[in-house]
Amino acid sequence: MAQLEIAYLLRPGTQEYWRRLCQEVVGSRRVQFEASCQEVGITQVQGRLVQMLRGELLLVTVHMREPHQALQEFASSQRPFDGWLRAQLQVLLGWNMQDVLLDPQGDLIFAWPGEQGERQGEAYSMRDTTFSPEM
Repeated sequence: MAQLEIAYLLRPGTQEYWRRLCQEVVGSRRVQFEASCQEVGITQVQGRLVQMLRGELLLVTVHMREPHQALQEFASSQRPFDGWLRAQLQVLLGWNMQDVLLDPQGDLIFAWPGEQGERQGEAYSMRDTTFSPEM
């Protein structure tokens, strides 16, 4: 089982939108979310908002069988819920999942112990870009 960890510095004024999105996903859209996760091999998702001195940090941990395959399937899925969720994430994040999937490994700047191949799981780096949502 692999683990994807995402740390994202929230843009000012978006915390409440993130909270509402999460409430909707675990509330009225829970059945659709669970079906989508099962379809792509995601077994667990956790999200936390961390208050920092100069902003808020969103920490998301996703447990899945095959990270790259799961992300590819989610990004290309034609299921209505997946399309809706991708659109919500694009507005809040300011980037499209397909853009991130072009370089899922990012720039490895540190690996210990030993070589990169000895690490457990896979690391994915998602870069923030400046974007102002119309909300």
